[in-house]
Amino acid sequence: MNRILNELTNIKNQWFNQHVDVDFPTKESLLGRDLFLSDANARSSYQLKALPQTKSEYAEDEIFKVDFHRLTVMFSLLQSQRWNSSTDQALVVEFLSQIIFSPPCDLYVGFLHGEPAAAAVVTKHGSSLLVSDIVTAYSNHEPFLSTLLNHSSLDIERYADIYIESL
Repeated sequence: MNRILNELTNIKNQWFNQHVDVDFPTKESLLGRDLFLSDANARSSYQLKALPQTKSEYAEDEIFKVDFHRLTVMFSLLQSQRWNSSTDQALVVEFLSQIIFSPPCDLYVGFLHGEPAAAAVVTKHGSSLLVSDIVTAYSNHEPFLSTLLNHSSLDIERYADIYIESL
């Protein structure tokens, strides 16, 4: 892993960890954090060479930067689907639903036909960006990723290094 990617990954993991770094975290939140970060540490990433063209069933106005609790819950429920066990899913939801919106990470939720269908985390640091924890209700994540990367809220042109976490 190169230095920039390693730094972005560490920043993202520290950001997630801080949400249960409180005086009295629940046991379920700590277990959910452990599941989530263990999965994150097992993933690899690659550097994006060129921005994909937006040719997708996802419209830009159907992808939202999470900025209120209801979207956080939708993000958490989508993310939890990465685990097979309903017990693990509940722990991950418990952990992720406590997120407080703050830099350097932004959460995104994408909708198709009015239903939450995709989610991702965008970590920004300097002139580098990491899109991670990509989950979609459908097997192909490329349509969501292409629209997200071209989303006006990212101002993607300002980033020299863009990394994508592999699924």
